[in-house]
Amino acid sequence: MNILFSFRYLIFVTVLAAFSTTAQAEEKNEAYAHGNQLVQESCTKCHSDNVYQRKDHFVKSFNALSTQVRRCKDNIGLSWFDNDTNAVIHYLNTKYYKF
Repeated sequence: MNILFSFRYLIFVTVLAAFSTTAQAEEKNEAYAHGNQLVQESCTKCHSDNVYQRKDHFVKSFNALSTQVRRCKDNIGLSWFDNDTNAVIHYLNTKYYKF
């Protein structure tokens, strides 16, 4: 009986972990798409995506990327919520910086 219970528990935990991983992947995909949309709507008004691909860019860490996105948002007066800002950071990091 103990072995059967342990086996069922193991299956339950494995299935739960699989659903959790899938949900996290979906959230990241949604954040990426949302970030991409915001970049296209707002960021490309000032510059092209070449700014992210320059070899001499000054964004050298994830924290620097976060700071720069917030600085740009504030400088042009965007009324983004935190989840919008985080989506842009996620998008830029995933597509260009890979910190």
